[in-house]
Amino acid sequence: MRISTLYLSALLVFFGGSETIFAQNAENGKRLSERWCSPCHAVSPVQGKVDKPRSLESIANTENVNFDKIVSFLLLPHARMPNFPLSRKDAGDIAAYISQMKK
Repeated sequence: MRISTLYLSALLVFFGGSETIFAQNAENGKRLSERWCSPCHAVSPVQGKVDKPRSLESIANTENVNFDKIVSFLLLPHARMPNFPLSRKDAGDIAAYISQMKK
C-alpha cells in the first residue's frame, strides 16, 4: 500500500505539474523573436537604442508586465501589431525570453 501511494504521488508530481515538465524554452523564444519581432523591435539587449518601437527589454521592465500578460498579449489580436500565427507554446517561449530580460 505504501509503495502504491508513493508511486501515485510521483505520477501526480510528474504528470500533474505540466508547467514544470514542459517548461518554456527561452532559447526558442529568442529564435521566434528574431523571426517575428525583430522587423519592428530591438530583440536583444545588445542592440541598444534603435529607431524602432519599444525594445523587448523595455517591455520586460515595464511595471505590471509579467509572463502571463505577455502571453495573453501575443495571442490576442491587437491593432498596432500584425497578428502572427503563434501557438500557445510559441507565445510562452517568446514570453519566457522577454521575461528573462527583466532587471
